[in-house]
Amino acid sequence: MKTIFSSIIICCLISSISYGQTLINQIENAYSTLDSTSYMDDVILSYAKSLEKLNKETYGLYSELFGQNKGDSLYLEASKNLRNSEAKAMKVFESKIKAETPVYVLNLKLKEDLTLKVDTSKLCFNLFFFDKKYKGHLFIYCIDGEYDSQDKRFITFSKKHAKNAPKVFGRIMRKHPKYLLFCPELEGMNTIMYVIDTNIYIYRIVEMQECTLDEYMTNKFNVVKT
Repeated sequence: MKTIFSSIIICCLISSISYGQTLINQIENAYSTLDSTSYMDDVILSYAKSLEKLNKETYGLYSELFGQNKGDSLYLEASKNLRNSEAKAMKVFESKIKAETPVYVLNLKLKEDLTLKVDTSKLCFNLFFFDKKYKGHLFIYCIDGEYDSQDKRFITFSKKHAKNAPKVFGRIMRKHPKYLLFCPELEGMNTIMYVIDTNIYIYRIVEMQECTLDEYMTNKFNVVKT
C-alpha cells in the first residue's frame, strides 16, 4: 500500500514538472523559430486584409442604409477616397513597424483544465514598441492568428491602469527578461508575464503585484499549476 501511495506521489511530481517544462519548451520553441522579417511581412499582410474587411463592411453598410442600387452608386463615389485612405494607412503602418525593432510578446492561451499553452497560430506574437519611459509608442495586437488592433499606449481600462502600466514595464524590462508573454484570459490587459531563466512570472498592473505563475494560478483558481 505504501508503495502504491509513493508511486502516486512520484507520478504527480513528474506530471507537475513535466507540465512546467513543457510550457517553457513551447515558449522556447516559438521564439527560436521566429523569423522576424517574415513575421513583419505577415503582420503587414494581415493588416491589409483588415482594411479590406473594413472596406467590405462599409459597402454592406451603404447597401443596408440606401438599398443595393443606390448603395452601389454611393459606394463607388466613396470608394476612391477609401482606396486612397487605405493606401496611405498601409504606407504609414509599414514604415512604423519597419523603422524600429519591437519586443515580440508571445500569446498564451488558457485551456479548460486551467493550464496554459502557447498560441500556435501564424501570428502568435504581439509587437510592443517602447519609448524610453515605457509610456507608449506603438502596441500592435494579434489575436487568433490575425492582426487585431493597434494603439499608441498599452490598452487601458482605468486611470490607475494607465498610470501603472509604464511603471510595470519599466520594472520588468530592467530585469532583462528573456521573453515577454501575454494571456488575455488572465484578467485581460491587467496582467503581463515574463520569463527569467526557466521561471515564469506574472505582474498584475493595477494592483502592482508580482508573483510566480504558480502562485498566481494557485491564488486565482485555487489549484496548483506549474
